[in-house]
Amino acid sequence: MFRQLTFVATVLLIAMAGIGCFLLTSDSTQNAVADKQPVAPEPELKFQTDPRVPERTRRLEEINQILASRVPHISAVPNTTDSREKESWQDPEVERIYQQIRSQRLTIWYPRNGEPLSIWVGNPEKMVEGEKVYQHTQALKAAIPYINQLPFPVRIWFYGTRDQSNPELGKCIETLTGIEELHSVKFSYCRISPRGYAALRGLPQLTDLEILHSHLDETALKHIAQIKQLRRLHLSFGDEKISAAAAEELLDLSELEDFKLQIRLETKEVGRFWKKMSGCSSLVSLEVDCGKVSQDMMYQFLKHGDHQRLKSWTIRERIPRKKLADALVLAPNLEVLKVPSGSPEEMEYLLQRLAKHHTQLRNLTIGWDSGEHLKGKQARQALQLFSAFPQLQQVHVPIVLPDVNALEPLTRLSQLEHFYCKNLNLNQSTLFYLAQMPSLKSLSIRSLSFSDESAHLLPWLSHVESIEIENPQTLCNRRLVLLATMPELRELKWCNIATNKTDNLTDEVKARYPFIKYSVCGK
Repeated sequence: MFRQLTFVATVLLIAMAGIGCFLLTSDSTQNAVADKQPVAPEPELKFQTDPRVPERTRRLEEINQILASRVPHISAVPNTTDSREKESWQDPEVERIYQQIRSQRLTIWYPRNGEPLSIWVGNPEKMVEGEKVYQHTQALKAAIPYINQLPFPVRIWFYGTRDQSNPELGKCIETLTGIEELHSVKFSYCRISPRGYAALRGLPQLTDLEILHSHLDETALKHIAQIKQLRRLHLSFGDEKISAAAAEELLDLSELEDFKLQIRLETKEVGRFWKKMSGCSSLVSLEVDCGKVSQDMMYQFLKHGDHQRLKSWTIRERIPRKKLADALVLAPNLEVLKVPSGSPEEMEYLLQRLAKHHTQLRNLTIGWDSGEHLKGKQARQALQLFSAFPQLQQVHVPIVLPDVNALEPLTRLSQLEHFYCKNLNLNQSTLFYLAQMPSLKSLSIRSLSFSDESAHLLPWLSHVESIEIENPQTLCNRRLVLLATMPELRELKWCNIATNKTDNLTDEVKARYPFIKYSVCGK
């Protein structure tokens, strides 16, 4: 019985194994057949291009170009924030002294508009028995103990009234002897008595004297000429007639470096004055307007003197023509040159000579916005010549921008703070070049014509503080929002009085940016 059961089990196992082999063989066969069948191709995937991608790509390319243009100059761009923080007059401890000086009815004039920090003496007054009594002497005398606590030399700035109804300054100037470190005094719209001028001679540390729109005559001039230690002297005599002999006494000041003089001399005496001035070899900065001066007088001034130290020269009469332009090589260290505008040919020749011999120029001014402008090929060549002055900070040459691409040479000037082109508009194309000027601080433009596609460029105008707009009608709410992305922008102004309205700009939007000042020139 057992044997029969064993036989049956064996037969069943063999049968099951056979069935399994058949199933495996069948599956393999089917797979093999399936491998030989053609595979149907999958449908192609269709991608829909985002229309914003090309615009984003363009913006990234522009930003990369801006970055590439700035990298070589990053080390050359001054860190203005750090330098301001280190100024001694901003020390918080000094503010306590300022408050004490202010309590004596004097004012602290912080450095701005090219002026240094000054103690500003206006017209302190009080009412005595119903009458106004000026107290210049009393106020200044009370403030001197506090002024002497300041940790730096000071300048006293007397500012009178435009009608000069304030009293003469005499005894008040004598009070200045109590200031221990008084190096500079300035007078604006003041009446100064002979007693006051005599007192100036008694200030042993006085090296800087400036007298503008104030009483000056030959007696005053003789006192001034005795302040032998003067290094900076700015005088404006207005229409007061002064003899050349008296004016020439100023040229005997052997320490004089910065000399600015506005005076009326007889025509026959002008050449004599310039001839003697050619011997002033210590001059570093010069601006003299003493009457009609010829090109030959200025040529002789250069030819017969030693002007190695001269770094700044403002010429008031005429633009240097060929002979004088060639002679500028005798002042080889000029860094600042300001001259009137002339014909396109005269301006072109002067630029060519300067680009060859005065590549160290930092400030170049030829004329103002009026008069003839360089156009077309001459304008393009002038813009190209600017790249010959790697230290250029300010340039004002009458130019009509021939095309946007002509701005490219200016992108090579890492220190450029301001330039002028008559028909410069702020649009997508110009912004691309302006964004490559890392030190730009101010702009003079005709109109605004950019929109949202320029939003990525405006923040790159990272040091621009002021924009002057000829056509304020182009300033609208949306453009103001975009302009506000410029990190240092603090002022929007316009000088076209005929179109001084901004109808497209609402007070509501302006209120969002209280740090931006809106101004019209002359108001």
